[in-house]
Amino acid sequence: MAIIPLKQAVVVEPFAGTDPDWNELVYGTPYYEDCRFQEAAKLVRNQRGDEVVSVGTFIFDKLPIISINDRLTYTNENGTVRTYTPIAISVRRALNGKPLLTEVDV
Repeated sequence: MAIIPLKQAVVVEPFAGTDPDWNELVYGTPYYEDCRFQEAAKLVRNQRGDEVVSVGTFIFDKLPIISINDRLTYTNENGTVRTYTPIAISVRRALNGKPLLTEVDV
């Protein structure tokens, strides 16, 4: 059980590689993951260390398998569908070192 309610869901499409013929990104089989999405603009650092603006944060329970190259598709309460790519991924741990939450800034 998560420490906060995770009443929303997101479709995660794992990054599978790049098509050598067309040089397009290829994604694997999509799957649902329970989450909480908080829309808020904030400055975060990306994987290259540059400051970029994040438009929201996905919060997941424990430590799901999500990489920086995956694609996240979220449908809000109004039915608006948006697709995001992660900017930064951070894990919040308990005192004993076990993961409690994973935050994915998009």
